[in-house]
Amino acid sequence: MLVVQVVEILWSKATRGAPAANVRAALPRAFGIELHEGLFVLHHVKMVEWEDFSPRCIKSEVHASVPRVEGGLSIRQLPEGSYRLGLIGNPSGGKPHRHPVNEALTLQAGEFARLAINGRHTSYSGQWYSEYVYNAASAHRVSATRFLQGAPEHEFSLVADLF
Repeated sequence: MLVVQVVEILWSKATRGAPAANVRAALPRAFGIELHEGLFVLHHVKMVEWEDFSPRCIKSEVHASVPRVEGGLSIRQLPEGSYRLGLIGNPSGGKPHRHPVNEALTLQAGEFARLAINGRHTSYSGQWYSEYVYNAASAHRVSATRFLQGAPEHEFSLVADLF
């Protein structure tokens, strides 16, 4: 079983600097999950500035197979039951451009990994920012509090200074 939790954080230029940036930096990057039976479990939590950064589960799904990509996370299932994880980019685009790292780390059974990427975006309505954190755990059965049980065994970050 592979469990992936996506934590998406969105904010505007209005809260880019302190003290609002301090509030954003203190936001949780992991949550408890609903337990499901299946080969692949996806749990997506979104926190946005214009909703006071209140965590909202926007997706909780179970799949019979492991996808090759989930948002900006690349996933390759290895024969021995482990996974190679990487980042292919910010799922909503954004700058600065980072080169994809399709295979950044290997996740073994019983381990927890965290991968992160951020971006600066421009649209007709102005500038906004995003951060995506991918928590991934592999095990025969994953605990509902797995992502809250301390530091991950593996971390990979393409987080850049968004000036």
